[in-house]
Amino acid sequence: MDKIRVVLIEDDEDWIKIIETIIGNEDDMMLVGCSRTQEEAIKLSTALDQIDIYLVDINLTEDNLDGIYTALELKRSESSKIIMLTSMSDEEVIQQAFTAGATDYILKKDASHIPEIIRSTYYENPPIQALIKDYIRLKSEEQLKELTTAEREVYDLIEEGYSRSEIQKKLIKSDNTIKNQIKNILKKLSVSSMKEAIQKVKSGGL
Repeated sequence: MDKIRVVLIEDDEDWIKIIETIIGNEDDMMLVGCSRTQEEAIKLSTALDQIDIYLVDINLTEDNLDGIYTALELKRSESSKIIMLTSMSDEEVIQQAFTAGATDYILKKDASHIPEIIRSTYYENPPIQALIKDYIRLKSEEQLKELTTAEREVYDLIEEGYSRSEIQKKLIKSDNTIKNQIKNILKKLSVSSMKEAIQKVKSGGL
């Protein structure tokens, strides 16, 4: 039987040892790597052939929530599932983690349940995922609420993969008009490119 391949992203040495022991006691999973920073995590994600589950600490540096941004970067390039580890039960922080691409989370005080959370996440999407999708959709729409109807139309077409010249023909508008609308979109979303704009909207503003 193939084992579930897990990568741990955690900066606390004591927690690393605890989780290594917990996963090491399970016959159907294995810890294939460990990193302590966002940079190490990204490198590890490209170095290993297969990663099924990432266990990511929400705070990789003290009270910095940088684990959330690590999850966001990993989700952009990986199909692996992400479980956030946290000592906090703050609802807003957990919602941010889900928006960044986490599939589930577990409080560190419940660490003994990590194996069952890994299994349920690996084999199926937890029921909470439906609620998360609705939340992410609402957060995405929130990012776009300042756009005019015409700007939203341009944004949607760019998100679908249309080029500027294709949009110009489809909407029967001049190149200058499309340029100005894109400029307005970037300004309203506080980004420097449409690629950044789409990433920001899809991540709910993260």
